[in-house]
Amino acid sequence: MRTLVLGVIVASTFVGPALADWWIVRSSDQECLVVDIEPTGKGVTKVGKHSYKTEKEAEAEAKKLCKEPTLVPKDDD
Repeated sequence: MRTLVLGVIVASTFVGPALADWWIVRSSDQECLVVDIEPTGKGVTKVGKHSYKTEKEAEAEAKKLCKEPTLVPKDDD
């Protein structure tokens, strides 16, 4: 799953940010990210509005929506 999220991040760096909409996503490990490629895969959930016009707007909203992770810590055996 982290590979998918990292792939989205890497791919987003090659898209012209001025032309992109922005999304807040939560991965299956409950990590919130702001991305400029619309998420379509399983294990990644959109958070908040459908999309945001600017990265700054999405980041501000992510701070409100993603304050605390909801994932229960895992035991490392």
